[in-house]
Amino acid sequence: MPQLTAILDDVFGAQPMTHWYEVFNGVHVTFGAVRGPQEVVTDPQLRLNDIIVPLEGAGGKLKSTISSPIQVHGVTKVPAKRAPEIGEHNEEIFEQLGFTAPEIEGFRTGGAVPNDQRLQKATAGGRR
Repeated sequence: MPQLTAILDDVFGAQPMTHWYEVFNGVHVTFGAVRGPQEVVTDPQLRLNDIIVPLEGAGGKLKSTISSPIQVHGVTKVPAKRAPEIGEHNEEIFEQLGFTAPEIEGFRTGGAVPNDQRLQKATAGGRR
């Protein structure tokens, strides 16, 4: 196997990729080039087909992500966005579950959930 790999490397490396595209397309062989991560992220076809999509709210260098492959007929796909920070939606979730403001505050003072200051320290610098 290593000897065959070396032979194929020599043969394919002797010509530019455009040559191999012409050769293989001419005989109807399915093939493709292995792409690096940066090439995939900027691939125009992947962007046009909404496979690589913008990522809302991530910040930093992270500007795009792979779209979910799941599509439901008649339902508009929600744009991709960053994952929530730890505890970011605690308040809303407790309210949806029917807890009152005093009960939620009791969770914080009792240590069941972090208070805002501890939460900020735990997630400081944790933005994705």
